[in-house]
Amino acid sequence: MVNFLSLFFMQIIHNLEKFNAPWESSVLTLGVFDGMHLGHSTLMDRLVRESHKQARVLVTYDPHPDIVLGKNKTDSRMELFTYSEKLALLQQYDLDAVIFLPFTMELAAMSAEDYLKNILIDKLKAKKIIIGYDQVFGKNRRGDYKFLEQMSGKFHFHVEQVQAVRLEEEIISSSLVRKYLKSGNLDRANLMLGHDYCLSGLVIRGHERGSSLGFPTANIDIPDTKVLPREGVYIGTAEWSHEKFKTMVNIGKNPTFGENYLSVEAHILDFSEKIYGEMLKITLKERIRDEKKFSGKEELKAQLKQDREKAKSIIL
Repeated sequence: MVNFLSLFFMQIIHNLEKFNAPWESSVLTLGVFDGMHLGHSTLMDRLVRESHKQARVLVTYDPHPDIVLGKNKTDSRMELFTYSEKLALLQQYDLDAVIFLPFTMELAAMSAEDYLKNILIDKLKAKKIIIGYDQVFGKNRRGDYKFLEQMSGKFHFHVEQVQAVRLEEEIISSSLVRKYLKSGNLDRANLMLGHDYCLSGLVIRGHERGSSLGFPTANIDIPDTKVLPREGVYIGTAEWSHEKFKTMVNIGKNPTFGENYLSVEAHILDFSEKIYGEMLKITLKERIRDEKKFSGKEELKAQLKQDREKAKSIIL
């Protein structure tokens, strides 16, 4: 049999309506994969090991289902990773195809059996489905591991469930990563992710107060669905034009200047480029302090100098 894996790079598929799978059979997993955390990595590693000469297929959703379903009306920031960030992380795995199903109310209302037959079996030719310990799909969340076991004989596929991954006594989950980020425990969140949390967006014009202080900043327009860590000052790296730079980042409302809206500003060390309108990716490695109101510019400058010294310790 021709090895599918030797013929194709990873395909990114957004519309299955006219899609005809170029493979004979696939090993498949599905889920939101919002956190791209250690639990998800374990699931994808299992997928790759089990695939042999079959296609390795991952099914996920865009936008985040919780946003469409309105599960948290008080906070729109539900996504740990945006579409482009998640795609970049998925490209680190040896997958043949990633399916981004448009998540709509119609998809949410589809029965688990229709979802299984019409999408996973008929369209994607699944012969083995590997599912996470808590993964469900279909109307009323009926499509769980038990359901797949019951349907496996009817549709001639195998099913495997990957157990929860723990960090000490806690089961790693996207909701727990969100909790730690929003409480300011970046270290714990990064441990659960297995990589450092990132923020990315277009650089926009701000008040340019940083330049007058000797600390020019890039103001980053973060999508309003993206989870922001607790307000404070962080150190990490900035990635621009395929280069990395040490950086310090303020997430907050600039209380020294009486502002009341949230902003994300990065002071990039040893950097002088004008990058308005360009994409910038910030990776957060450590939270070094709370945001605070200073008595004036001189006290703020003194603190920023201390923050910069800590940022210099970052290893690129």
